[in-house]
Amino acid sequence: MYGLQPLRLQAGWRIECNNFTEYDIAVHGKQDCYELHEDLLQLLNEKANLIIDLGWYPSYDENGNYLLLLIKNYDWNSPLEKIVSKSKSEIVAYIEKWVDWRFWGKYDE
Repeated sequence: MYGLQPLRLQAGWRIECNNFTEYDIAVHGKQDCYELHEDLLQLLNEKANLIIDLGWYPSYDENGNYLLLLIKNYDWNSPLEKIVSKSKSEIVAYIEKWVDWRFWGKYDE
């Protein structure tokens, strides 16, 4: 069993869903790829009406990728930002960047 992935979140963000564990397929191998699925993490900033959503597609597939989205006003068809990556460290870095007002403030209306 893996613990939850540590993340540095900024004030104003609420965790809606967190199944994002410390499992890293590049480090731990494919035997635990059941940890990788579509609903890994969802963060909500109500004030700015922003959602950060993270999943692994296709679920449980060792050949899949992380998909990280920044959504405004629940417009899932037109994400403000989109990252596709196999690199867990890259995904963590983007999450920690996106929760910072200096980044998302440009989208705050």
